[in-house]
Amino acid sequence: MAKRRVLGLDIGSNSIGWALLDLDEDQSQVVATGARIFPEGVDRDQQGAEHSKNEARRIARGMRRQIARRSRRKQRVRQALIRAGLYPVDPQEQARLDQLDPYSLRSRALDSRLEPFEIGRILIHLNQRRGFLSNKKGDRDKQKEDSKTLAEISQLEQDIKAAGHRTLGEHLASAYAANPLERLRGKHTRRSMFVAEFDQIWAQQQSYHPELLTDQLKYGRRGQQTYPRRPERIGKDPRQAVQEVGLFGLTFFQRKLKPPKSVVGQCEYDPKQKRCPRADRAAQRFRVLQEVNNLRVMRGDGEICELTDDQRGKVLAALAEKDAVEFDKLRKLLGLLESDAFNLERGDRHKLDGMKTDAILANKKYYGKEWHKLPEATKTAIVRSLIHDDEETFVRRAGEEFGLDAELAARLFDAPLPEGYASLGRETIERLLPHLERRLPLMTRDGAPCALRLAGFLAPWERPVKAGQYLPEPPDITNPLVRQAIHEVRKLVNAVVREFGRPDAIHIELAREVKGNSIERARYTRDTRERARERDRVAEILTEFGEKPTRSKIDLYRLWEEQDRCCVYSGRVISEKQLLGGEVNVDHILPYSRTLDDSLANKVVCFRSENDAKGNQTPHEWLVAKHPDRYEELLQRVARLAFNKRARFSQKSCQQDEFIARQLNDTAYITSAVHGYLQKLGVDVVASKGQLTAELRHQWGLNKVLNLSGEDRKNRDDHRHHAVDAIVIALLDRSRLQQLARSRGQTELPAPWKGFREQVESAVNQINVSHRVRRKLAGALHEETLYGPTEQAGVFVYRKPLEALTTAMIEDIRDEGIRRIVVARLKQFGIEPGDKKSISKEVWREPLLMPSGVQIKKVRLKKADLTIQPLRDAAMVKPGNTHHIAIYEFTDAKGKARREMIATTMLEAIRRHQAGESIIRRVHPKRSDARFLMSLSYNEAILADIRGTQGLFVYRTAGAIQGQIYFISHTDARPSSDATKYAVKASTLNGKKVTVDLLGRIRWAND
Repeated sequence: MAKRRVLGLDIGSNSIGWALLDLDEDQSQVVATGARIFPEGVDRDQQGAEHSKNEARRIARGMRRQIARRSRRKQRVRQALIRAGLYPVDPQEQARLDQLDPYSLRSRALDSRLEPFEIGRILIHLNQRRGFLSNKKGDRDKQKEDSKTLAEISQLEQDIKAAGHRTLGEHLASAYAANPLERLRGKHTRRSMFVAEFDQIWAQQQSYHPELLTDQLKYGRRGQQTYPRRPERIGKDPRQAVQEVGLFGLTFFQRKLKPPKSVVGQCEYDPKQKRCPRADRAAQRFRVLQEVNNLRVMRGDGEICELTDDQRGKVLAALAEKDAVEFDKLRKLLGLLESDAFNLERGDRHKLDGMKTDAILANKKYYGKEWHKLPEATKTAIVRSLIHDDEETFVRRAGEEFGLDAELAARLFDAPLPEGYASLGRETIERLLPHLERRLPLMTRDGAPCALRLAGFLAPWERPVKAGQYLPEPPDITNPLVRQAIHEVRKLVNAVVREFGRPDAIHIELAREVKGNSIERARYTRDTRERARERDRVAEILTEFGEKPTRSKIDLYRLWEEQDRCCVYSGRVISEKQLLGGEVNVDHILPYSRTLDDSLANKVVCFRSENDAKGNQTPHEWLVAKHPDRYEELLQRVARLAFNKRARFSQKSCQQDEFIARQLNDTAYITSAVHGYLQKLGVDVVASKGQLTAELRHQWGLNKVLNLSGEDRKNRDDHRHHAVDAIVIALLDRSRLQQLARSRGQTELPAPWKGFREQVESAVNQINVSHRVRRKLAGALHEETLYGPTEQAGVFVYRKPLEALTTAMIEDIRDEGIRRIVVARLKQFGIEPGDKKSISKEVWREPLLMPSGVQIKKVRLKKADLTIQPLRDAAMVKPGNTHHIAIYEFTDAKGKARREMIATTMLEAIRRHQAGESIIRRVHPKRSDARFLMSLSYNEAILADIRGTQGLFVYRTAGAIQGQIYFISHTDARPSSDATKYAVKASTLNGKKVTVDLLGRIRWAND
């Protein structure tokens, strides 16, 4: 074998393990290896769910915009009322009016004459509290009561009707008169309540002030009601605004939610096209045909059958008129037995999605059943007009082109069509549809006819690549985890090429958690947690039996429960004593030596005698010829198992070469995208599935390389385990998998070369883990709580709702009188200040009142904190994250060398940047004789001797108390909360700042 240089890459969501190997019959070796750690492409909550990194910033920005728009709207209404003579110009008079009870005015306005300024006060109040209006189509008039908020709104409407009140304002005025302490602003309301009240008040007062309250003032130049959500350009000039949409439009105008076209992605096969909306009928037909073409029926006897033309037609007809059809109904439709199953019927999937848009529009609320009788072209044209046109354009087209009346067109426009976009453009879908109608698969890897090729497109792995010396900019991948990782892959691979030259081949493996879309990744995360809980449950059971809960025993017990505690081959019951006493074996349904499939989906438990009789055969090979009756019984017994396991019992044969080929060819879309990108380097790229990496690592004894306990278990608490995996991935080829199959039953697979394990251990122990440094000016600039100054330096106050108080906060209540009232209430429930008891909501259920009768809802708390600083105006905040620390050295008055650490917050760093100053100050702010030693940002490294431990450490954070600086070892892979932290002071820090490049090489830093 000629000498080959192979680069192995273990690509995860926040890490890349890499290994460069020279493979030669005479002298193979590990040339270099390492690990690169970087932030994940998403943020996660405490439950592990994914969130966009920009989500928090986007939400905060949206709130700021909403507040600013609300303020502008209020200001426009006030100015318009002043110009109309409904509100005074004098600020003092305005302040007097603002003190009037608006609810009483709203109630009186229904029956009595009010002064013009009082009418203006009502309109200002309606503009402030104007109720909820959904921006979703189909929700204009009334939302479905599918949430607590909407249920409360409906209950309030019922209460108004039951009380005989005409408007919301009259109802609230009555409630306040009956109980002045009742909270009125905390009620959820609907926009239509305020619109109706606006109309009633205007009509009543117009009879008293006909010259003042004109229809033109109310509705603008049109003289009629303009729908409040229409996107008129009402401008900034109040005079122009009121002339355009009137006081009604100014009060109830609401922007429509419409994402810009720039955020719509490109078609995967034709980047010139934008992606097709999921509501488009072509996109839905494309998805339906794909699934129906892939649908297979698994008979009770194990036979897997394609749908006949007649069956396929029935399924398509059913999906054409339904938003979804359950698999149970499909079985009845096709005349199948209950024991028959579908290949897509697995996990938590119980139905096939149909033509959702047609099903929605065929609802009697919109078009009705007659929708299905319309010509296909007409239905498609109507739907596309609904998707792309505004309401005015659609209503016009509906009458001119489709022959629909205005009322029906308005109902159709309100239909809640599916949201989002497909992965392909509309033109691409339309080119593929005719081939899918002919039952052709979308794509194949064996060169067989498929829709993609016949439509003139290439699959991701077939697209030509332009080889270069280095990898170019990576493609725009929608998967945020892979998008982040592939940029790191580019930097790493190009660094390897620069240092060691271009390899002959690259072997890659993508971690399972980065594959698939967000829904699939969320399902994988959920299933992983569920499996962990299940394993913990079984471990407790085994412990009660006096058994050590090893992985193999846990798997044995879970398989036993899955099979209803019976031997799968004989049907005999297996007792717990037999299960744990050695009378039962775990059998591979399809022989491991022929498939290398060691997953639980390929395992069952059976009596040892049955396992011996089956030998190295498939169930079909073992029983069909000699014991057909037993085989039929076996298929009946396994009918309740999952499809992927049940199918193995009916598989007639299995070829080792086919399975090995599948292992070395990961067909997942995202893997294909990374595979195609790496091919641009002009080398062979192999994408393995990774199912056998753990087995090879075990066989070669590599689990013990980083495990100081000597256990044969991967040490995931050490970042360098990614490099160990990369070494195995680089060695993963057909010949090694064949060796693994032949060695089944032996104690250990022969090492790839003599001294392999020792060489791996030596290389791995020399790794300097490369961490991506975070110096970016991004993130929250300060904490959300706003503080106020006090007369005492360094002490500030902030507000806290009663419900959020803890017993430790009671002594911090600033007002002594309020503190006594709060303490008295707590003592009524047996709680003393300083107790470690939690304060239940029941404590505050009854209103807490001051002697004057004013209700206490929030309290002011004192906080001593020297880091709180002014932001702007009177607002004071506590700075958030530390951007970096700077360490200075100087000589004190006694001639001794001293060091001082000064932390720079993200807020201060932004201020310096905006002022055009250097973010890192090399001059001490107070001492001109101080010498700048170094600055440290998150994940920057030092070579140091900390408490007698010498090595490479990564800076994590600086403590504000006593100037502590916290470091962790560069290899520690545990979360920051669990990692071993080394706390030192600047005065005792014995180390020097270094940089660790992508390949793990250490260089002295410039500062």
